[in-house]
Amino acid sequence: MRKEFNRVSPEEQIALENEQEKQSIDYENMSVKEQADHLASLQELASLYHGEPMSEKIEKTEDANWKEKLVLAKDISSSVHALGGQAMIVGGFARDEVLERLGHKDIKSKDVDLEIYGIEFNDLRQLLDKFGKVEIVGESFGVLKINDLDISIPRKDSKTGRSHKDFEVACDPNMSVKEAARRRDFTFNALAMDPQTGEIIDNYGGVEDLKNGLIRATDEELFGDDPLRVLRAAQFSGRFNLEVEPQTKKICQNMDLSNLSAERVGEEWKKLLLKSEVPSRGLNTAKELGIVEKLHPELNAIVDTMQDKEWHPEGNVWNHSTMVVDAAKKLCKEDNLDSDQEYTMLLAALTHDLGKATTTETRADGHIISHGHEEASVEPAKKFMKSLKVPGETIKKVLPLVKEHLYPTLNKDANESAVRRLSTRLSPATIAELVLLAKSDHMGRDLEFDGFPQGSDLLDKAEKLNVKESKPAPYLRGHGKALIKEGMTPGPLFGHIMNSVYEMQLDGGIKDLSDAKAEALKLWQKTGQFKSGVRF
Repeated sequence: MRKEFNRVSPEEQIALENEQEKQSIDYENMSVKEQADHLASLQELASLYHGEPMSEKIEKTEDANWKEKLVLAKDISSSVHALGGQAMIVGGFARDEVLERLGHKDIKSKDVDLEIYGIEFNDLRQLLDKFGKVEIVGESFGVLKINDLDISIPRKDSKTGRSHKDFEVACDPNMSVKEAARRRDFTFNALAMDPQTGEIIDNYGGVEDLKNGLIRATDEELFGDDPLRVLRAAQFSGRFNLEVEPQTKKICQNMDLSNLSAERVGEEWKKLLLKSEVPSRGLNTAKELGIVEKLHPELNAIVDTMQDKEWHPEGNVWNHSTMVVDAAKKLCKEDNLDSDQEYTMLLAALTHDLGKATTTETRADGHIISHGHEEASVEPAKKFMKSLKVPGETIKKVLPLVKEHLYPTLNKDANESAVRRLSTRLSPATIAELVLLAKSDHMGRDLEFDGFPQGSDLLDKAEKLNVKESKPAPYLRGHGKALIKEGMTPGPLFGHIMNSVYEMQLDGGIKDLSDAKAEALKLWQKTGQFKSGVRF
């Protein structure tokens, strides 16, 4: 006889909820409309638990790589089933399946994780050999990988120290589905899906929580084992537009985050910014849960920094900055930027006004000013990004954008030379990115957006000068050997002359390579021989 691993079927789940409702609902005194609404609610709930089996999902899948993963998961599941075991799809796939059934059609899983019940680890390895090369990701964790598919057996994690690595792991293939899911962080991540039938197995109310837009700890006692879960709550809030329920919020607010590694914190921030449709939801959740106060003093400093109501009726700098991030997210999507470009822009949007914390003052007439906040924002932006282990190349792009973010607004009549020089100051960032940030800054206020023509004007000028996406390439780059043949010799003076000619190019005094070579030779002949301190 096949063993059932104490799973709660969708029918049992709904029957239990129906019985609970019967105890609190007086059906006899319900109106016809109330009875109809209640029936519709039950039907909706049933549709969330019942879905199409994997075979039907595979038929509808057009992406070849994704279809290959699904086929492999289905075939492994069938083989496990034939041996008397049970395979469950766990984690993000099951959660995203419910979200899709709730109408979130834009949410698509990228990974399939299988949890195998009733088969010992070594037997599972042998079973998987027929499907391809099997990699042991972590034998002590009972995790195997085959063709980018993670396959594991159930386990319990017991906290033994403060580090996220300080866990004692006990694998048990005979564990129940409910007990195995208990270690998951949130109820919607404790869901499982039967790949044979498409049914959602829900032991902790994750479906109802998703339906009600809530983030709830699966097990309050185990939740505190990993403080990173506080940051995960924030990024899930932003990604799926969810609210942390009160008890879970209280637990999060009381957790010590000081022992989290910068790399792990940075990963959650990146997910929050890149995967959220409306990042401000996740950012404000991060503030509510104490993440900003405990881990990010640069951000916390702007929470109570006020702005002039005439220009910023949204209030403090934090409110403005989160609105700017939302605007930047929208513009990045419209421009179809890749993830690296988008991450750059969202970091710039979040940090562009950090300097207001130290430059803001109230004048005698009551107006609030923050003169010089652009340059003052550079250092706290740098500190914040380094605390997240943001790659150095990204930081190099964000900082000049932060420093120059007011340029399009304050320099409406910039001439060609000024635009060329702006492109060099921004590099490796670009004028196109600067305008996106400046436009986001303009949109991120509690005022009606009246357009941003100064940004369009700057883009037009930059495009005509061919500096919209990069700084001007020096005419003399790669032509040093030709100058040496003309009589110039390598050394400090040679470098000074090359730089001076590039300055002339930026000013517009040199139009092409021929002019650049001629000017370089003229300067060489003029100086005769190098003397320390020569300037042109």
